[in-house]
Amino acid sequence: MIRSGPLLTTLGLSLLSGAAAALEPPGDLRCEWRIDPSKVRDPCPELSWQVDSQSAYRIVVGTAAEHRDRVAAVVWDSGKIESRLPIARYAGPPLANHRTYYWSVRVWDAEGRALPEPAVRRFRLDVRPMPHHLPTVRTFMNFAGGPDFARDWLDLCFRKEAKQGRADVITVVYALVSTLVMPHPSTGEPLSGKAKELADFCVARGLTSQGILEEMFCHFAQDSRVRLHVGAERASHPVEERIVPGWDPRNDRNGDGRVDDAEFAALVNPRARAREPIEARIPIYYWGPPRDDFVMNVGHPAYQEFMATVHAPRIGEPYDAIYFDTVPTDVAGPGRHNPVLEYPRREGGRDQWLRDLQTLFAKMKTRLPDKQITANGWDADPMVIDGRQAENWQSLDRSAGPWQTALDRAIELDRQGKVQWIQYNPIFDPELAEFGPKLPVDSDRDKLYGLATYLLAHGDFTYFGFGRHPYANVTKLWFGAMRHDLGEPAGPYYLFDEVERGGRAQAENLLVNGDFEIAAPDGNPAGWQAAEPVERVADVKRGGTASVQIASTDRLINNINKQPLRLKPHTTYTLIAWAKVDSVEGEPGAQVYVYGFEDARGTSMLTWQGTGDWREQRTVFTTGDDGEGRVNFRMYGATGTAWFDDLQLVEGAVVRERVFARWYTKGLVLIKPNVGGSLADDTATTHGLPVALRPLRADGSLGQPVRQATLRNGEAMILSE
Repeated sequence: MIRSGPLLTTLGLSLLSGAAAALEPPGDLRCEWRIDPSKVRDPCPELSWQVDSQSAYRIVVGTAAEHRDRVAAVVWDSGKIESRLPIARYAGPPLANHRTYYWSVRVWDAEGRALPEPAVRRFRLDVRPMPHHLPTVRTFMNFAGGPDFARDWLDLCFRKEAKQGRADVITVVYALVSTLVMPHPSTGEPLSGKAKELADFCVARGLTSQGILEEMFCHFAQDSRVRLHVGAERASHPVEERIVPGWDPRNDRNGDGRVDDAEFAALVNPRARAREPIEARIPIYYWGPPRDDFVMNVGHPAYQEFMATVHAPRIGEPYDAIYFDTVPTDVAGPGRHNPVLEYPRREGGRDQWLRDLQTLFAKMKTRLPDKQITANGWDADPMVIDGRQAENWQSLDRSAGPWQTALDRAIELDRQGKVQWIQYNPIFDPELAEFGPKLPVDSDRDKLYGLATYLLAHGDFTYFGFGRHPYANVTKLWFGAMRHDLGEPAGPYYLFDEVERGGRAQAENLLVNGDFEIAAPDGNPAGWQAAEPVERVADVKRGGTASVQIASTDRLINNINKQPLRLKPHTTYTLIAWAKVDSVEGEPGAQVYVYGFEDARGTSMLTWQGTGDWREQRTVFTTGDDGEGRVNFRMYGATGTAWFDDLQLVEGAVVRERVFARWYTKGLVLIKPNVGGSLADDTATTHGLPVALRPLRADGSLGQPVRQATLRNGEAMILSE
């Protein structure tokens, strides 16, 4: 039988048993996956322990210890944190490098009883920036770059032979942790690679007599329509639609693992028509025929053991690092939008996938503490692994609000010591960037914009990649300006200048009750179709008497609050919104956006994450033939609290163009992010420079010294001494 819900495991021990735990102290206290390490590279290290059950913890870190049982000279006290995860990230004031610290943890079990405190442990910081070969930037490349290219350009890449060109290139093996490529059961094709390795593991552990234990896969809980690429994700490849039948154990009334004819004729759940669990596996790609990519049950203890003790050590052995692809914070692929048997949405499954992945990654790091482990799009607190790749981090068509949100998130993770491969996606090129947006700008402008965006975020642990999936010809996209010596950052980025274009937003607001001052009889904001858990509140507001609040404890949230509109066709409008956020974690977070205007251009989403006071964002869009749509605000895929106020929709392009800057020891970076609308010369603004500097061209050459910079919407300048 497939279990009806996920099993949360700690570093080898269940946390969901509910049984009374012995009053024993937590064991196996580790900092960065080692006991009393003397060279901790992470300025905000992960701390972990083992317990039989846990409802809360409290961590104390100090610079001294009284005997073996008490931390002294405390620098951080986490306070009591409600959590079943026995892992935490140091979140106190900055720690001094090359200094020894002491720490301990107090744990409350599932029944709320305080366990005895364990002996104090220690760690010593030895934080060092990741090295780089080029003078200023740190670089990585996906699936390309032979030894000669790596020697001249790269610090990290996926090709093992890259070390033939330069021995200090970090080599990475590509791997899958939450999916498994294997033949479809109907083909009879023999297993190979990871699938065969897992089948052998199951047999060796006595879990099956042959093949993979079916409980290690995720299954749709009801019949689900799935539309996916066949084979590689290429623009030229077909997209296929299938109905994947769902598996409901209640339909298997005799419990023999299959639905026979009599049971099928009288289904308990007629919306789940799989005859066997194998038919209900969740696909994420169709690699066939005959191979598919199936979603794994990352919370299954035996699958976690296989990944941590067998698969990861084997594939990582000849490499410096392991990179795991397809690692969302919720069930991968179409499972995010359909009922999943192993991860029920409202029956204890809240955030379970994320916690299970944290546990699985923690087991890998405990086994392989010296191996750098990163994951695609990974966003968790604590992150557990060494960092992430942000494969679609920025692009020229990304509006200013989300652009800055992504920038600030990268800077915060760098502060925490997390390795990041942040990738800029170039505009359309029929050979080199087939999925890129077709924008009326030249390639050189796009290249400098991408490099400048990275330079605003560049820190001790960030890597820059320039390219777009697929990566077959990505080396042809790289450009000489990346090799220029700007020195080191001389401070954080800041607002350099600000210009209003199109007049101030004093035109008629086309939204009804956009400031949420008027309440409907049910207490929700009048004029809006509200969805739980939205609430009109008076204690937090930007102005007036009220705002609206969305408080989410569940990353599965998608509460769309909307107002339908009829606008003029082929007309430009500006959407303006203010939001305040508190601990909004997860992608995409708090959002305001327009939706449903068919063939509209520039309909970017305004997005807020993290913690921050009221911040305005704007986006400009132009309707097509269809003037009917709506404005939405929501929380999506995130936990935390967001407040929205003063939403405006006005006719015309009413934008606040901001120029951001960052000084380097040998130059200055300026960037004017895309606020929507035109990218042409009519958006140009001129800004004085404090000193004469030489503009850097995309090919790496320098122009004559200038004392002012002229920037269009969505344009950057990199200036050198």
